[in-house]
Amino acid sequence: MTGMIDDPDELAALIDEAVKKAFEEVTAELQARRKDPFALSMSGLGRCRRAAAYAVAGTEPTDPDLVMTGEQRTAHIGTAIHRLLLPKLAAVLGARAEAPVLLADGSVSGIPGTLDVWWEKERTVLDVKTVGEHKLDKVLARGESYEHRMQVGGYALAKRARWVVWLYLDRSTGRSAQIVEEFGPDFQREVWQRIWEIQRLAERPELAPRDEHGPGLSYQCDSCGWLRRCWGRSARSGTPGAQAHIAPDEKSVEIALQNYATHRDEEGRQKKLKNFWRQVVTGGGRTPGAYGRWQFYFTKPGKGLDQKAVRAEYEQRGEKPPEKDEAGRLIVRPVKK
Repeated sequence: MTGMIDDPDELAALIDEAVKKAFEEVTAELQARRKDPFALSMSGLGRCRRAAAYAVAGTEPTDPDLVMTGEQRTAHIGTAIHRLLLPKLAAVLGARAEAPVLLADGSVSGIPGTLDVWWEKERTVLDVKTVGEHKLDKVLARGESYEHRMQVGGYALAKRARWVVWLYLDRSTGRSAQIVEEFGPDFQREVWQRIWEIQRLAERPELAPRDEHGPGLSYQCDSCGWLRRCWGRSARSGTPGAQAHIAPDEKSVEIALQNYATHRDEEGRQKKLKNFWRQVVTGGGRTPGAYGRWQFYFTKPGKGLDQKAVRAEYEQRGEKPPEKDEAGRLIVRPVKK
Protein backbone atom coordinates (compact mmCIF):
# COMPACT_ATOMS: atom_id res chain seq x y z
CA MET A 1 0.00 0.00 0.00
CA THR A 2 1.52 3.34 -1.03
CA GLY A 3 0.96 6.89 0.10
CA MET A 4 0.34 5.95 3.74
CA ILE A 5 2.15 7.74 6.55
CA ASP A 6 4.93 5.80 8.24
CA ASP A 7 6.25 8.53 10.55
CA PRO A 8 4.24 9.02 13.79
CA ASP A 9 5.52 12.61 14.12
CA GLU A 10 4.23 13.40 10.63
CA LEU A 11 0.84 11.92 11.50
CA ALA A 12 0.71 13.92 14.74
CA ALA A 13 1.53 17.12 12.82
CA LEU A 14 -1.26 16.45 10.33
CA ILE A 15 -3.78 15.87 13.13
CA ASP A 16 -2.63 19.05 14.86
CA GLU A 17 -3.14 21.04 11.65
CA ALA A 18 -6.56 19.44 11.12
CA VAL A 19 -7.69 20.49 14.60
CA LYS A 20 -6.46 24.02 13.92
CA LYS A 21 -8.37 24.24 10.64
CA ALA A 22 -11.50 22.75 12.20
CA PHE A 23 -11.58 25.48 14.85
CA GLU A 24 -10.97 28.13 12.18
CA GLU A 25 -13.91 26.83 10.16
CA VAL A 26 -16.17 27.00 13.21
CA THR A 27 -15.09 30.62 13.70
CA ALA A 28 -15.84 31.45 10.07
CA GLU A 29 -19.29 29.86 10.26
CA LEU A 30 -20.22 31.77 13.40
CA GLN A 31 -18.93 35.03 11.94
CA ALA A 32 -21.06 34.55 8.83
CA ARG A 33 -24.19 34.26 11.00
CA ARG A 34 -23.61 37.47 12.94
CA LYS A 35 -25.96 40.26 11.91
CA ASP A 36 -23.78 43.25 12.77
CA PRO A 37 -20.52 42.54 14.63
CA PHE A 38 -19.84 46.27 14.96
CA ALA A 39 -23.06 47.27 16.76
CA LEU A 40 -23.24 47.61 20.53
CA SER A 41 -24.69 44.48 22.15
CA MET A 42 -25.21 43.47 25.78
CA SER A 43 -21.81 41.78 25.90
CA GLY A 44 -20.14 45.08 24.99
CA LEU A 45 -21.71 47.19 27.75
CA GLY A 46 -18.97 46.46 30.27
CA ARG A 47 -16.04 46.31 27.88
CA CYS A 48 -13.86 49.11 26.52
CA ARG A 49 -15.76 52.40 26.50
CA ARG A 50 -14.02 53.66 23.38
CA ALA A 51 -14.99 50.56 21.39
CA ALA A 52 -18.57 50.92 22.67
CA ALA A 53 -18.60 54.61 21.70
CA TYR A 54 -17.34 53.76 18.19
CA ALA A 55 -20.12 51.18 17.89
CA VAL A 56 -22.90 53.56 18.98
CA ALA A 57 -21.54 56.35 16.78
CA GLY A 58 -21.49 54.04 13.75
CA THR A 59 -17.77 54.68 13.22
CA GLU A 60 -16.36 52.85 10.19
CA PRO A 61 -14.09 49.98 11.35
CA THR A 62 -10.46 50.14 10.28
CA ASP A 63 -9.79 46.46 11.02
CA PRO A 64 -12.97 44.45 10.35
CA ASP A 65 -10.99 41.27 9.69
CA LEU A 66 -9.81 41.11 13.30
CA VAL A 67 -13.28 40.42 14.66
CA MET A 68 -14.01 36.70 15.21
CA THR A 69 -11.06 35.30 13.29
CA GLY A 70 -8.60 32.50 13.94
CA GLU A 71 -9.18 29.43 16.08
CA GLN A 72 -10.98 30.98 19.09
CA ARG A 73 -10.65 27.64 20.91
CA THR A 74 -11.63 28.81 24.38
CA ALA A 75 -14.70 30.63 23.06
CA HIS A 76 -15.84 27.65 21.00
CA ILE A 77 -15.39 25.21 23.87
CA GLY A 78 -17.47 27.54 26.02
CA THR A 79 -20.12 27.69 23.29
CA ALA A 80 -20.18 23.90 23.06
CA ILE A 81 -20.78 23.65 26.82
CA HIS A 82 -23.60 26.18 26.52
CA ARG A 83 -25.26 24.22 23.72
CA LEU A 84 -25.06 21.01 25.74
CA LEU A 85 -26.09 22.42 29.10
CA LEU A 86 -28.53 25.29 28.54
CA PRO A 87 -31.47 23.38 27.01
CA LYS A 88 -31.39 20.76 29.79
CA LEU A 89 -30.89 23.35 32.52
CA ALA A 90 -33.81 25.40 31.23
CA ALA A 91 -36.01 22.31 30.97
CA VAL A 92 -35.26 21.29 34.57
CA LEU A 93 -36.18 24.77 35.79
CA GLY A 94 -39.20 25.15 33.53
CA ALA A 95 -37.46 28.12 31.94
CA ARG A 96 -36.44 29.29 28.47
CA ALA A 97 -32.92 28.89 27.09
CA GLU A 98 -31.16 31.40 24.83
CA ALA A 99 -33.91 34.02 24.91
CA PRO A 100 -33.36 37.02 22.62
CA VAL A 101 -33.82 40.42 24.29
CA LEU A 102 -33.82 44.04 23.16
CA LEU A 103 -33.25 46.85 25.63
CA ALA A 104 -34.91 50.11 24.63
CA ASP A 105 -32.23 52.67 25.48
CA GLY A 106 -33.67 55.62 23.56
CA SER A 107 -31.79 54.83 20.35
CA VAL A 108 -33.41 53.72 17.11
CA SER A 109 -32.15 50.14 17.25
CA GLY A 110 -31.87 49.52 21.00
CA ILE A 111 -29.31 47.16 22.53
CA PRO A 112 -29.76 43.51 21.51
CA GLY A 113 -28.58 40.38 23.24
CA THR A 114 -29.33 36.72 23.91
CA LEU A 115 -29.51 35.72 27.55
CA ASP A 116 -28.70 32.16 28.58
CA VAL A 117 -31.73 31.27 30.70
CA TRP A 118 -34.87 33.27 31.45
CA TRP A 119 -36.79 31.78 34.38
CA GLU A 120 -40.00 33.77 34.13
CA LYS A 121 -41.71 32.14 37.12
CA GLU A 122 -39.01 33.54 39.42
CA ARG A 123 -38.25 36.63 37.28
CA THR A 124 -34.63 35.45 37.13
CA VAL A 125 -31.90 35.99 34.54
CA LEU A 126 -29.29 33.22 34.70
CA ASP A 127 -26.04 33.52 32.77
CA VAL A 128 -23.51 30.69 32.45
CA LYS A 129 -19.82 31.62 32.38
CA THR A 130 -17.13 29.00 31.81
CA VAL A 131 -13.72 29.54 33.38
CA GLY A 132 -10.32 27.91 33.06
CA GLU A 133 -8.70 25.42 35.40
CA HIS A 134 -8.48 26.53 39.06
CA LYS A 135 -10.11 29.92 38.25
CA LEU A 136 -13.46 29.19 39.89
CA ASP A 137 -12.40 29.95 43.47
CA LYS A 138 -10.75 33.22 42.39
CA VAL A 139 -13.91 34.34 40.62
CA LEU A 140 -16.09 33.53 43.62
CA ALA A 141 -13.72 35.30 46.01
CA ARG A 142 -13.57 38.48 43.92
CA GLY A 143 -17.10 38.44 42.55
CA GLU A 144 -18.25 38.70 38.98
CA SER A 145 -16.23 40.90 36.64
CA TYR A 146 -17.54 44.34 35.67
CA GLU A 147 -17.98 43.08 32.11
CA HIS A 148 -20.17 40.20 33.28
CA ARG A 149 -22.05 42.46 35.67
CA MET A 150 -23.03 44.97 32.98
CA GLN A 151 -23.93 42.27 30.44
CA VAL A 152 -26.28 40.43 32.78
CA GLY A 153 -27.59 43.72 34.18
CA GLY A 154 -28.56 44.72 30.65
CA TYR A 155 -30.50 41.48 30.23
CA ALA A 156 -32.21 42.08 33.57
CA LEU A 157 -33.25 45.61 32.56
CA ALA A 158 -34.73 44.32 29.31
CA LYS A 159 -36.69 41.58 31.12
CA ARG A 160 -37.52 43.61 34.26
CA ALA A 161 -36.02 40.84 36.32
CA ARG A 162 -35.99 40.52 40.10
CA TRP A 163 -32.93 38.28 40.39
CA VAL A 164 -29.70 37.80 38.46
CA VAL A 165 -27.52 34.71 38.72
CA TRP A 166 -24.00 34.21 37.40
CA LEU A 167 -23.40 30.45 37.15
CA TYR A 168 -19.65 29.83 36.84
CA LEU A 169 -18.51 26.47 35.50
CA ASP A 170 -14.96 25.10 35.55
CA ARG A 171 -14.29 23.75 32.04
CA SER A 172 -11.69 21.27 33.29
CA THR A 173 -13.66 19.64 36.12
CA GLY A 174 -17.32 20.53 35.59
CA ARG A 175 -17.49 22.01 39.08
CA SER A 176 -19.92 24.91 39.35
CA ALA A 177 -20.92 27.65 41.75
CA GLN A 178 -23.08 30.71 41.50
CA ILE A 179 -23.32 34.34 42.53
CA VAL A 180 -26.88 35.53 43.19
CA GLU A 181 -27.94 39.16 43.50
CA GLU A 182 -31.26 40.93 43.67
CA PHE A 183 -31.72 43.30 40.74
CA GLY A 184 -32.69 46.26 42.89
CA PRO A 185 -32.74 50.01 42.21
CA ASP A 186 -29.01 50.52 42.86
CA PHE A 187 -28.02 47.80 40.40
CA GLN A 188 -30.51 49.12 37.83
CA ARG A 189 -29.12 52.64 38.21
CA GLU A 190 -25.57 51.32 37.77
CA VAL A 191 -26.45 49.76 34.41
CA TRP A 192 -28.35 52.84 33.18
CA GLN A 193 -25.45 55.08 34.14
CA ARG A 194 -23.12 52.93 32.04
CA ILE A 195 -25.50 53.12 29.07
CA TRP A 196 -25.86 56.89 29.39
CA GLU A 197 -22.09 57.29 29.67
CA ILE A 198 -21.55 55.35 26.44
CA GLN A 199 -24.21 57.43 24.68
CA ARG A 200 -22.49 60.63 25.81
CA LEU A 201 -19.05 59.36 24.76
CA ALA A 202 -20.44 58.39 21.34
CA GLU A 203 -20.86 62.08 20.56
CA ARG A 204 -17.04 62.32 20.34
CA PRO A 205 -15.75 58.72 20.42
CA GLU A 206 -12.13 59.71 19.77
CA LEU A 207 -12.10 61.26 23.25
CA ALA A 208 -13.58 58.22 24.99
CA PRO A 209 -11.28 56.50 27.53
CA ARG A 210 -9.33 53.45 26.43
CA ASP A 211 -10.06 50.70 28.95
CA GLU A 212 -7.56 48.20 27.49
CA HIS A 213 -3.78 48.30 27.09
CA GLY A 214 -3.38 48.06 23.34
CA PRO A 215 -2.14 45.51 20.79
CA GLY A 216 -0.03 42.68 22.13
CA LEU A 217 -1.14 43.44 25.70
CA SER A 218 -4.91 43.01 25.40
CA TYR A 219 -6.99 40.31 23.75
CA GLN A 220 -9.82 42.79 23.25
CA CYS A 221 -7.55 45.21 21.40
CA ASP A 222 -6.06 42.42 19.28
CA SER A 223 -9.56 41.47 18.09
CA CYS A 224 -11.02 44.99 17.84
CA GLY A 225 -12.44 46.29 14.57
CA TRP A 226 -11.19 49.81 15.40
CA LEU A 227 -7.63 48.85 16.39
CA ARG A 228 -5.80 51.28 14.07
CA ARG A 229 -8.31 54.06 14.53
CA CYS A 230 -7.70 53.87 18.27
CA TRP A 231 -3.96 53.11 18.43
CA GLY A 232 -2.66 54.65 15.19
CA ARG A 233 -1.89 53.46 11.68
CA SER A 234 1.14 51.42 12.80
CA ALA A 235 -0.90 49.27 15.21
CA ARG A 236 -0.84 45.55 14.45
CA SER A 237 -2.81 42.85 16.22
CA GLY A 238 -0.67 40.87 18.67
CA THR A 239 2.31 43.25 18.35
CA PRO A 240 3.06 45.75 21.14
CA GLY A 241 4.61 49.10 20.32
CA ALA A 242 1.69 51.17 19.09
CA GLN A 243 1.16 52.25 22.71
CA ALA A 244 3.77 54.96 22.02
CA HIS A 245 1.07 56.60 19.89
CA ILE A 246 -0.53 58.09 23.01
CA ALA A 247 2.68 59.88 24.10
CA PRO A 248 3.62 62.03 21.07
CA ASP A 249 5.44 64.85 22.90
CA GLU A 250 7.93 65.43 25.70
CA LYS A 251 5.31 66.27 28.32
CA SER A 252 3.26 63.13 27.67
CA VAL A 253 6.44 60.99 27.78
CA GLU A 254 7.27 62.59 31.13
CA ILE A 255 3.85 61.57 32.45
CA ALA A 256 4.33 58.05 31.08
CA LEU A 257 7.70 57.75 32.84
CA GLN A 258 6.14 58.92 36.09
CA ASN A 259 3.37 56.30 35.74
CA TYR A 260 5.93 53.59 34.98
CA ALA A 261 7.96 54.48 38.08
CA THR A 262 4.82 54.54 40.25
CA HIS A 263 3.71 51.09 39.12
CA ARG A 264 7.25 49.70 39.36
CA ASP A 265 7.57 50.87 42.96
CA GLU A 266 4.09 49.62 43.81
CA GLU A 267 4.93 46.24 42.28
CA GLY A 268 7.92 45.95 44.60
CA ARG A 269 5.86 46.88 47.65
CA GLN A 270 3.11 44.43 46.69
CA LYS A 271 5.65 41.62 46.26
CA LYS A 272 7.04 42.24 49.74
CA LEU A 273 3.52 42.31 51.20
CA LYS A 274 2.61 39.13 49.36
CA ASN A 275 5.67 37.36 50.77
CA PHE A 276 4.82 38.63 54.26
CA TRP A 277 1.22 37.35 54.14
CA ARG A 278 2.42 34.05 52.67
CA GLN A 279 4.44 33.48 55.82
CA VAL A 280 1.51 34.52 58.00
CA VAL A 281 -0.67 31.93 56.27
CA THR A 282 1.77 29.05 55.81
CA GLY A 283 4.33 29.56 58.58
CA GLY A 284 4.49 27.04 61.40
CA GLY A 285 3.24 24.20 59.24
CA ARG A 286 -0.40 25.31 59.15
CA THR A 287 -2.66 22.73 57.54
CA PRO A 288 -3.94 23.61 54.04
CA GLY A 289 -7.70 23.86 53.76
CA ALA A 290 -10.67 26.21 54.01
CA TYR A 291 -10.66 29.13 56.46
CA GLY A 292 -13.96 30.95 56.25
CA ARG A 293 -14.48 32.24 52.68
CA TRP A 294 -10.87 31.50 51.65
CA GLN A 295 -8.77 28.40 51.28
CA PHE A 296 -5.19 27.58 50.43
CA TYR A 297 -3.32 24.57 49.13
CA PHE A 298 -0.02 23.77 47.42
CA THR A 299 0.47 22.47 43.92
CA LYS A 300 2.67 19.43 43.38
CA PRO A 301 6.42 20.13 43.65
CA GLY A 302 8.08 20.55 40.29
CA LYS A 303 11.52 20.81 38.76
CA GLY A 304 13.19 23.98 37.55
CA LEU A 305 16.45 24.64 35.72
CA ASP A 306 19.38 25.17 38.11
CA GLN A 307 21.11 27.88 36.09
CA LYS A 308 24.05 28.13 38.50
CA ALA A 309 24.79 24.38 38.24
CA VAL A 310 24.45 24.39 34.45
CA ARG A 311 26.83 27.32 34.13
CA ALA A 312 29.35 25.61 36.45
CA GLU A 313 29.14 22.40 34.40
CA TYR A 314 29.86 24.24 31.16
CA GLU A 315 32.80 26.08 32.77
CA GLN A 316 34.27 22.78 33.99
CA ARG A 317 34.26 21.56 30.38
CA GLY A 318 35.87 24.80 29.25
CA GLU A 319 32.80 25.69 27.24
CA LYS A 320 30.58 28.74 27.15
CA PRO A 321 26.91 28.07 27.98
CA PRO A 322 24.41 28.91 25.23
CA GLU A 323 23.06 32.43 25.35
CA LYS A 324 20.17 34.32 23.80
CA ASP A 325 19.78 37.97 22.92
CA GLU A 326 17.89 39.97 25.49
CA ALA A 327 16.59 43.51 25.38
CA GLY A 328 18.30 46.01 27.63
CA ARG A 329 16.63 46.69 30.98
CA LEU A 330 14.57 49.85 31.17
CA ILE A 331 15.90 52.20 33.87
CA VAL A 332 13.63 55.05 34.95
CA ARG A 333 14.96 57.61 37.44
CA PRO A 334 14.30 61.26 38.29
CA VAL A 335 16.51 63.74 36.49
CA LYS A 336 19.22 65.13 38.76
CA LYS A 337 18.95 68.87 39.26
